[in-house]
Amino acid sequence: MDIENERAVHKLTLEAIILGRLLAEEWLEGSLTTKGSTRLIILEALRSLREREGLVGIDQDLIELMGEQIRKTLNEIRNGKGDAAISQDVDLDWEQDQKVIEYVNLAYRWKQFKAAKFALDDKLAAIRDADVLLAKIL
Repeated sequence: MDIENERAVHKLTLEAIILGRLLAEEWLEGSLTTKGSTRLIILEALRSLREREGLVGIDQDLIELMGEQIRKTLNEIRNGKGDAAISQDVDLDWEQDQKVIEYVNLAYRWKQFKAAKFALDDKLAAIRDADVLLAKIL
């Protein structure tokens, strides 16, 4: 890997680690409790993110499970608000319910982490594919 790609991967990794830690801290210090059969998986992932233990076990499916947990919980409080918070930015200027505010903010943090992790995964995939393609030519 050349130095330019190495720097880009380091930058993307740092961003994903920081945003993952912030997501985990906000989630674990807040009032959202994970439910269902994925509860332990999500909690373990959040603890791992909080402690900066790596991103290897955090895949797309797990990230989507986290988002689904936020979406469902927020929809239970205010019908449709979770769907909106996951799919778009939500205006909280007139919102009075502190749980709604907390969960919308958590959804925003989740979206930031998801984007950072997917950008890192895309960069790594591009490097792998480029190496394979270049090996065929050279």
